[in-house]
Amino acid sequence: MRNMGAFITFFLSFQPLSFIFFFLFYITLIEFRRVKKLVGTGPTTYPVIGCLISFYKNRFRLLDWYTELLAQSPTNTILVLRLGTRRTFVTANQHNVEYVLKTNFKNFPKGKPFREILSDFLGKGIFNVDDDLWMIQRKLASHEFSLRSINEFIMHTLEEEVNGKLIPLMDSLSIENKVVDFQELLGRFSFNVICKFTMGIDDDDNRCFLDPCLPISPLAKSFDVAAEISARRGAAPLFLVWRVKKWLGVGSERRLRDAVKEVKIRVMEMILERKKKMNVPGEEFVGGQDLLSRLISSGW
Repeated sequence: MRNMGAFITFFLSFQPLSFIFFFLFYITLIEFRRVKKLVGTGPTTYPVIGCLISFYKNRFRLLDWYTELLAQSPTNTILVLRLGTRRTFVTANQHNVEYVLKTNFKNFPKGKPFREILSDFLGKGIFNVDDDLWMIQRKLASHEFSLRSINEFIMHTLEEEVNGKLIPLMDSLSIENKVVDFQELLGRFSFNVICKFTMGIDDDDNRCFLDPCLPISPLAKSFDVAAEISARRGAAPLFLVWRVKKWLGVGSERRLRDAVKEVKIRVMEMILERKKKMNVPGEEFVGGQDLLSRLISSGW
C-alpha cells in the first residue's frame, strides 16, 4: 500500500506537466493542419517556425525563389508564413494585382510593418503612407500633373536620355567591342531618368555616368545603399535582428543611417538651389517641367 501511495503521488505530481505537453502537442497538430490547408503550393512550412528554414536558405535569391514558387502554383499566388513576421501573400496573378491596386485599393493599406521597414528611407512620402496622408499627397501630385502631361514629360525625358546618352554609349561600346554589365547600365539609366523627372537633375555631379566602368555619383551610391539595406530589412529571417541593430546603431543599420543622411543633404541642396534660381527678381526661370519645380511654383 505504501508503494501504491507513492506511485499515485508520483503520477499526480507529473499530471500538470503531462497535460501541458498534451496541450502543446494538440495545438501543434491543429496548427500543422491549418498551415497545410492554407499554404497549398508554396514553401515548405512547419508548425511554429513556418518556412523559416527554406526562407533562410534562399535569403540571397528571394526574387528567384518567389518566382519558382509562383510558377508552381496553379493560382500564381502563395502564402508565406514565417516565425517573427505576419503572414504574407505573394501573387503574380494579374486579377489579384488589379483587385488590390485598383478595384478595392482602400481595403489594402500598406500597414504598419511595411511602413516601419521603409520609414527611415522614404519617411512619410506617398509611397510609404496610408489613409489621409496618402490622399493629400496624391491630390497634390494629380493637381500638378495630369495623366497627359505626365506621359508627355516622361516621353520627352526618355527621348532625350535615349538619343543623347544611351544610344551614343551603346554605339561606342559596340565599336570598341567592349563587354558591359547591361543590368548595371540600365540601372544607371533608370536613375538618371527618375532624377530628371522628379528633380530636373541634369548635371554630372549628381547624374550617373552610364558607362559601368566609371564610378557612380555620390547621390546614386547613397541611394543604392539605402534602398538595398531597406530591402534587406524585409528579407531578414527575423525582424528583431534589424531592430536590434538599429537600436545599437551598428552594422548595416549604421550604414543605412549615413546613406539616408547623405541623400537628404544632397536633395536639400538641390531644393534650395532651385528655389534660389526660381526666385531671382526680373528673371524668368527656364524649364520647370519636373515635379520639384512644379511644387515650388505652387508654393510648397
